[in-house]
Amino acid sequence: MPRSVFTLLLILISWGSHAQYEAYPYPSLSPKGKIIQNVGYTLIEIEYERPAARNRKVFGGLVPWNKLWRTGAGNCTTISFDTNVVVGGQKIEAGKYALLTKPGETEWTVILNKDTTLYGTSAYDSKKDVAQIVTTPRSTERFYETLNFDIEILPNDARIFLSWANIQIGFDVETTTDEALEKWISEELLTQKNKDSDIYAGAAEYWLYRGENLNDALKLADIAIELDTNNGWARSLKIKLYEQQKRYEDAIAEIQKSLQNVESREFEDQREKENELQQLRLELERIRKLKEQ
Repeated sequence: MPRSVFTLLLILISWGSHAQYEAYPYPSLSPKGKIIQNVGYTLIEIEYERPAARNRKVFGGLVPWNKLWRTGAGNCTTISFDTNVVVGGQKIEAGKYALLTKPGETEWTVILNKDTTLYGTSAYDSKKDVAQIVTTPRSTERFYETLNFDIEILPNDARIFLSWANIQIGFDVETTTDEALEKWISEELLTQKNKDSDIYAGAAEYWLYRGENLNDALKLADIAIELDTNNGWARSLKIKLYEQQKRYEDAIAEIQKSLQNVESREFEDQREKENELQQLRLELERIRKLKEQ
């Protein structure tokens, strides 16, 4: 590109940006906000415009009680899920929805509606609602100057919080993650179709931290070790599983097997081997003390 043409393009671009700034140079009073969160196998996205209190009475003033609210400013707030979910006990198909609310002093109604083109609430059609969730507001010590959405992760599920001024509400979102994963573990791992040692160890860890199906978790850890005798992750999971079941003798026996395994292996870095042995000896001492209590 000739230098003169390139220079002209830069001037035009600069002039266009300057002209746009000169046309309306002020920042938005309700800037756009977006929160994206992976929850289990589900991606949740919330997009909204964030009004500020600016020394005004928010609820019961700027936002009237017991009237439909766009739950933001300007365009309607939207929430999307890329898998089917359950919101406030109601089944919701994967998709994008307008999120509206009806604030009350003692209870709020959260509404998910199919029409995501709403600007304000004048064109709202209740026939397009897919869910209405009643929730109880609570007062907060923190003052939220601007409208705020937050997604708290409960293992593979979520709780969505809306906060503004000194009021906060929340509602639950259940994903199908646990249901899908448990089905897969049953069909693919407990039947030993898979041949990846770490996949079995991961499933054992899943059950361990859920505190459920610990006997199945032990089976999965055993299969992981059968597939790879040097899988220290699977061996450590067996120790934790035995400890959780208070089977201290079995935990001690497993630690001793792990010590033998590490001692018999060649390591490129001898310090790594010594560190593993030291950790196992400390674990052995700790479990023995638990057994004596």
